[in-house]
Amino acid sequence: MTPGLRTRPPRPVVAAPPPRAVGLRWVPPVRARFVLGSVVVVLALWQLAGQTGLVDVQFTSTPSAIVRAGGDLLSSGELGKNAQTTLVEFFAGFAPAILVGVPVGMLMGWKLRIRQTLEPALVALYVTPSLALLPLVVLALGIGEASKIAMVFIEAVITIAVNAMAGIRETDPKLVQVARAFCAGGGAMFGKVLLPGALPTIMAGLRLGAGRGVIAVIVAELYGGTDGVGQLIATYGQSFDVATLMFLTLVVAVFGYALTQLLRVLGTAATSWER
Repeated sequence: MTPGLRTRPPRPVVAAPPPRAVGLRWVPPVRARFVLGSVVVVLALWQLAGQTGLVDVQFTSTPSAIVRAGGDLLSSGELGKNAQTTLVEFFAGFAPAILVGVPVGMLMGWKLRIRQTLEPALVALYVTPSLALLPLVVLALGIGEASKIAMVFIEAVITIAVNAMAGIRETDPKLVQVARAFCAGGGAMFGKVLLPGALPTIMAGLRLGAGRGVIAVIVAELYGGTDGVGQLIATYGQSFDVATLMFLTLVVAVFGYALTQLLRVLGTAATSWER
């Protein structure tokens, strides 16, 4: 130490006090507030335009009329009964689509022979519109629940299988080489390397398959059903009840969005190791 110089002891580090909450205890994030505010503004402008005659309510209705129409459907029990039918048909077709589509798609991505055999048929069905398949399915299974379940299964399983196949083929080849270098068997390779690597793409396929399944069940009920939300849409569309028609369309949109978000959360939890 140099003579004549005095050293100062280091100052203790004091943690900063936590910020105090101002006003409400919980405030939504900026993005959530922006989205909510934009929705409120659009609804308010829509209602004002209808009341002032800027738009023809005969074709567009108003938010207040849509809410009243929804209340009438709920109070009469008509929506609950038909929604239950649609939900049963959707999940009865979507659950088997997951059980079949994921392993088939992974096998297609893993084995070249299986991919060469099944891929042309899957791609052809994937690009075929639901309306083109519906008459064939109805002729084979009738206009009951079986045809709606079959339509959901067909539309969902194709999307799920194609994405599962893509997930396997996009797995890092270095991981496969390392597993083979350590003499990993087929089961270990499949369960510990290929499946975790393909899981994000598989979960994305489930979300896309759910969306196509919702479209399929509504289209099947529109053109070949006796009950369900799709049949309600067809009935009120023919009677030109715009408010009820738009409420039913909103119900379908909210259900599809909620289901997609639920699958997104499950996918995030299943792939937490990525982060």
